[in-house]
Amino acid sequence: MQPTMPPVTGPSAERKGEHSKLVSLLALAAGAAAMPQTSQADIIFSDQGLAVSWDGNHSFVINNLPGNAQLGFQAHKAGAFSSTSTRWVTLGKQGSGYVKFKTYLVSQGFRWGDIPALVLSAAQLATAQEYRHSADDFNNLYLSFEFKDSTLVGNPIRYGWAELSLANGNLSTLNDFPKLTISSWAYDTTGAQLRTGVVPEPSSMAIIALGALTLGAAGVRSWRRNRVASGRS
Repeated sequence: MQPTMPPVTGPSAERKGEHSKLVSLLALAAGAAAMPQTSQADIIFSDQGLAVSWDGNHSFVINNLPGNAQLGFQAHKAGAFSSTSTRWVTLGKQGSGYVKFKTYLVSQGFRWGDIPALVLSAAQLATAQEYRHSADDFNNLYLSFEFKDSTLVGNPIRYGWAELSLANGNLSTLNDFPKLTISSWAYDTTGAQLRTGVVPEPSSMAIIALGALTLGAAGVRSWRRNRVASGRS
């Protein structure tokens, strides 16, 4: 008698259904990943908070502007003791690129042309001595700046802003003054005068894609859990 082989059968209806469900979930996730993740591409936003002071980080440079334009913040100190020393923070262009800024700090919503102030490439922002200091504390004000994009023909002017906060006081209090925090910054790539505090918003398609990607990933995880549970039963 010849041995008989067990019948070769296709997947059961249950397995077919499980397979179809997995394919659908993977397709949902893959489709979401392939959808264009667009936003306001003309506004480049960075959020990397950092404090500049003599007793901490001595400097910080905004160096992701296109071309050779850079804007730097620097802490300085003169004198060995608090009774004779001066500490101050400056800002200005770095290297050979063109960068200038308005000397007034403003709240949200101001364009470059709205700010009636001097235009400089370097300035002293804050200073502190034993019995006096300038300027006083402020929170979340905006420095409006312009720069030239050296990557394009004609080096066109572009506009941006940096969000700043300052803690300052007399050195006799033995505190680390002045301390300048650069919270975020942004610039526009089109030549439009970007309003201070404006950040890019995700498009509706990007939001839909993110939702589909999340649902697809969650569905695959749920499918795997159910398969493990059914395999144990």
